[in-house]
Amino acid sequence: MKKIIALIILCGFLTTANAQKPSYQEKKATTNAQHIADKMDLNDSQKTLLYAILLGKYEETSKQIKGNDLSNEEKKMIYKKSFKETNDKLSVMFSKEEINAINGLLKGQNKKKE
Repeated sequence: MKKIIALIILCGFLTTANAQKPSYQEKKATTNAQHIADKMDLNDSQKTLLYAILLGKYEETSKQIKGNDLSNEEKKMIYKKSFKETNDKLSVMFSKEEINAINGLLKGQNKKKE
């Protein structure tokens, strides 16, 4: 009986431990937001907003593309729409020049990973 209870508790612990791993989108948003914040000397509130916007962008595009068997043209349309929406959200706190710098840093960061 004690072994069964211990096994159930161990399984419960392992299940919750695995559930706490950050997703790919969270890792990507964290890495990119930190890189941009370091290069542009952003304050904490700007960095937090940037992270939230990037995370939303990555999660939404992933949800729209994964498992939907889309053509490359359809994927490009989703990425373009996501880019525009992201720029609109960034314009709340950043100037046009800062948004261009952010997009340039993101582009450079993504090229490094290829």
